[in-house]
Amino acid sequence: MPGNKNFAVLTGDIIDSSSVEGKDQLNNELKKAFELIEKKFKSKKFTPSFDIFRGDSFQGVLANPENALRAGLLIRTTLKKNRDGGKKMNWDTRIAIGVGKVDYLPENISEGDGAAYRNSGPMLDKLKGNFKLAITTPSDAMNREMETSCALADAVINKWTPAQAEIVYRLLQKRTQKNIGKELDISEAAVHYRVKAAGWFAIKKFLHRFESLINQQ
Repeated sequence: MPGNKNFAVLTGDIIDSSSVEGKDQLNNELKKAFELIEKKFKSKKFTPSFDIFRGDSFQGVLANPENALRAGLLIRTTLKKNRDGGKKMNWDTRIAIGVGKVDYLPENISEGDGAAYRNSGPMLDKLKGNFKLAITTPSDAMNREMETSCALADAVINKWTPAQAEIVYRLLQKRTQKNIGKELDISEAAVHYRVKAAGWFAIKKFLHRFESLINQQ
């Protein structure tokens, strides 16, 4: 189905995978995130697909690039919200989003090729330290803006507690604060406090800006 349209390729790897606790549980949570993305963003012609490779890396393809940032944040919140017996697991991942044409899209997603792949994989290798999110598109102007926006987003995301990541995970699925309170059995006031503490207002602005710019392309 490649054709003459843009796709989004997400390439990621687990941070400090060699020393991470609960690796089997982590992989199960990662697969749940992929299943959620496939369910949320599938269309009549294409269902997003993800592969895990080398044990600690993954790659996925979305036919609608405007959904890519939301999908990447769903993956990160899925990992960051986890606890084991009340203990924070400190799971997180680097993710590089590449937008562009896809020349070859095999059943094994990680073996594909095209500009979207080349905008994603090599960019992941450049992510170091506190920088865990990158976006590369065919537009140089958008890329410059996204470099700054991703850095600011990482400054917010790196401070999330599991409780805050849980709230953002649900907000990314467009749940209302009232419904979130019922699902987590906490008051609306407690939900509002966590929403504010998580910097959701800034993340939401970033999402809308990304979606708007992609749709303009």
